[in-house]
Amino acid sequence: MPETLNPPHRSRRASRLLKAVLPLALLGLAVAGFLLLKATRAVTPPVAAQEKSWRVSAIEITPSRLTPNLLLYGTVEAPLEAEIKAAVTADVAQVAVREGQTVVAGDTLVTLDERDLILSLRQREADLKESEAQIASEQARHAANLKALQREKTLLELAERAVTRSQNLNSRQLTSQSTLDEARQAVEKQALALNTRQLEVDDHAARLAQLQAHRARAEALRDQARLDRSRALVTAPFAGRVTRIPIAPGDRARPGDLLLALYPVGDLEIRAQIPFRHLPATRAALAANRPLRATATVDGHPVMAVLDRLGGETGQNSGGMDALFRVSEGADVLAPGRVLTLLLDLPPEEGVVALPFEALYGLDRIYRLVDGRMAALAVERIGERRELDGQARVLVRSPELAAGDRIVTTQLPNAITGLKVTVSE
Repeated sequence: MPETLNPPHRSRRASRLLKAVLPLALLGLAVAGFLLLKATRAVTPPVAAQEKSWRVSAIEITPSRLTPNLLLYGTVEAPLEAEIKAAVTADVAQVAVREGQTVVAGDTLVTLDERDLILSLRQREADLKESEAQIASEQARHAANLKALQREKTLLELAERAVTRSQNLNSRQLTSQSTLDEARQAVEKQALALNTRQLEVDDHAARLAQLQAHRARAEALRDQARLDRSRALVTAPFAGRVTRIPIAPGDRARPGDLLLALYPVGDLEIRAQIPFRHLPATRAALAANRPLRATATVDGHPVMAVLDRLGGETGQNSGGMDALFRVSEGADVLAPGRVLTLLLDLPPEEGVVALPFEALYGLDRIYRLVDGRMAALAVERIGERRELDGQARVLVRSPELAAGDRIVTTQLPNAITGLKVTVSE
């Protein structure tokens, strides 16, 4: 009789079979669903890739004759500043001006006490009068000597005749030898007196010259004393502005002591450094007597200056050479030591284009707009120029630039020749 399987054993076997078949059935259904979806999907046509266009700004240019200008930093100087110093020793009696005050030529600046100077002048005048009196005395003495000389000669002749008579009498034994000797002695004495008087007359010219020299010296000292007295009143030598006053009433001034300093307002200069790369054009303009003008604005007032000359030396670590500008307008708002910004007009250049700095790539490359695409162009950088609106422009030149060309003025990080762009209106 065949062995009969019990029901629990059959149930476990069916369960294992179901677990093995079910995943395979699910996988088959998934594959069938995928194949069905793939077969029934809609066909999408391929999308063509479009080239991106960059939005830029551009300007139309016309090469022309333009004047580059250069931004400089200058310092105002007063080359003719005068230091008024004391010429005499005296006390300061009055200071009539203050620092910063404007004066005109001849205005009183400082008054010194002149009492000592007056006494010195009186003494010198007395010395001069004494010298003149000595000269007058010498003249009178010489006149008297001339008269006395004639008398001395007459007396000598009389004495000689007396000797002759004594000799005649002595030869006839009518007089003694002692009388003859006395007559001869009288002749010798008179001859000595005549020689002395003649020497006085001959020495007159030398004595007179000496006295005249003394008088000239006394006269010069008198004039010096007068000049010293006049120097007690210190006046302005020219119209200008006072910068320093280191004294006050009561101070003792000695020769060489500084009383005050002032400078002519209309003779100011501005010292600024011009870079070496601009010196050739600057020197050429100076050599051709072409004025290079510069402008500045100080406290809202315009200042005009003209390049006068270049400095005489260059500092060791300097990036340029000093240039000296003569102020032609607006000097009344300037003061020595003031620092200002100066805009110098350089000689004009031909065939130049002014562009915004944004149009320049690197140092010497710009982009033209050609058929909606950028085209690189190498240019020569001439300089800079500041327009009436205050905006700075870079000046460039190239023989390939022509009137009507459009230049891209937008900086693009990926700028390259052939890049497609669209101009913003």
